[in-house]
Parts: sequence; C-alpha cells; structure tokens
Amino acid sequence: MRIEQWYKNLLIVVPAVFSLKLTDISIYLPLLMGFLSLSLASSAGYVFNDIRDLERDRLHPRKRYRPLASGQVSVKEAGLLMFMLIAASLGLAIPLGTCFTAYIVALTLVAFLYSLYLKKVAVVDVTAIAVNYLIRAVSGAVLIRVEVSPWLIAGIFFLALFLILSKRKAELKVAGSTSREVLKVYGEKWLDQALNMSGAMVMVTYAIYCAEVPLGHKLVPTIPLMAFFLLRYTLALELGKGEHPHEVVLGDKLTLLAALALISSVLLLVYVWP
Repeated sequence: MRIEQWYKNLLIVVPAVFSLKLTDISIYLPLLMGFLSLSLASSAGYVFNDIRDLERDRLHPRKRYRPLASGQVSVKEAGLLMFMLIAASLGLAIPLGTCFTAYIVALTLVAFLYSLYLKKVAVVDVTAIAVNYLIRAVSGAVLIRVEVSPWLIAGIFFLALFLILSKRKAELKVAGSTSREVLKVYGEKWLDQALNMSGAMVMVTYAIYCAEVPLGHKLVPTIPLMAFFLLRYTLALELGKGEHPHEVVLGDKLTLLAALALISSVLLLVYVWP
C-alpha cells in the first residue's frame, strides 16, 4: 500500500495554502476525507502495479522484498485488497461531490493505465505520473471551491516531473536498465538533461507566480530558498542519498533543512507577515 508515500497526497492542501484558506476551519474535514480518499486510491494503484510487476520485482535488489514479490501475500489476496481500497476510496469521495469523485476515478484510471501500458513508453511514463500529481493538487481546489493560478499549476507539474526524473536516475544507478523497460531507452546523459530542464522550469514558473500574482509578491524572498532546495536535492541524488523523494530529503540534512525552511517561510510570509 506504500503508506510511507501517502505524503504525496498532501498536495491536496496546496490550493488552501495559496488561497489563504488555512484559517477557515470548515475546510479541514473535507480536506482530510479527500486526503484519505486519494491515499486509498493511490494504494490501489500500487497494489495493481505490484501484481503486474511480480516477476520483474523478484529480480530487483530492493523490490524483491515487497509482500507480493517475497511471497508473503498471494495474488488473490492482493487483488481482493485492491478492490477493497477502490471501494473505500469511492465511499469517501462520493459525499465530497461529483467533481472530486471524477478526479479520484481519473487518478485511479491513470495509475492502472500506467501499470498496463504507459510505463513502457519513454517520456510518456514520467508525464503520466506528473499528471497524477497534478490531479491531487487540483482536486484540493475543487474541494474548497477556489481557483488556482495557472502558474502554480504549471509549477506543481514541473516539480512533479523533476522528482520523477530524479527517481528514474536513482533507479538506473541502483538496478540498471533491467528494473524498467524505459530505462533501456533512457541514458544517464538524457536523464541529467531532462532533470536540469524540469528543475529550471520549476524556478521559472515559481518566479513568475511570485511576480504576477498579487499574493505571490509576498513570496519573492522565498525564490532563493526554492533554488537552493532544487540544487541541493540534485546534489543529494548524485551522492546516492536515496531513490524516492522522501528518502533523498530525509537522507541529506541540508536538503531537509531547505525543504523545511521553504515551507515555513511560505506559511510565515503568507499568513503572519503584514
């Protein structure tokens, strides 16, 4: 179920942060239910992926210890769990409205299509995952009925792309091209170029958001922090601090400090600074 990766679904809160809604207590219950719905749907996608990749995972140095690959859980049990997770996710989503439910269905469909076909196609694979990150964020705006700046949406997409490409690079280092079909197409040089491009686009879109959006003017001092975080994250990746984003951040003290400083400064400047 990858519960340790549920933090990705905290993107649902981003629209509330930048629309100054965090002080509105009435949004917390729907956001909590939305977070749980997204998390359960994400877990269903992970289970389906593990069923599809069972044989390949058994050859991977890390993935062979997963419940299915190691034989701790049978395919039948995993399939039953997957359907229960989908049912529970929809059970939480439906009371939150038709639009949010549609996003949950979209998230699940993209995850399933990714496991079936999309992950086998170079560039399509990373784009599909970035779209799922975007769905998480936009679904939060639907829940609290606010509009989100296109620059913020673009920034979230490119940040997701940056994190996914960094994961691909780490996978190539750890397990080589045998762990994923697309890694036979990707080379380390191309991944470095794509990583640099997506990181640059994060900076560009974030800087434009700070310059163009009235609220963003308060956030101009955080631009250097964003740049430091991206650069330090890239360095931590090169030093082999981890494969997943949370492993990289927690594995390098300065990357973690940069992330905490960026988040806290955004909240301070938006909600406390006059």
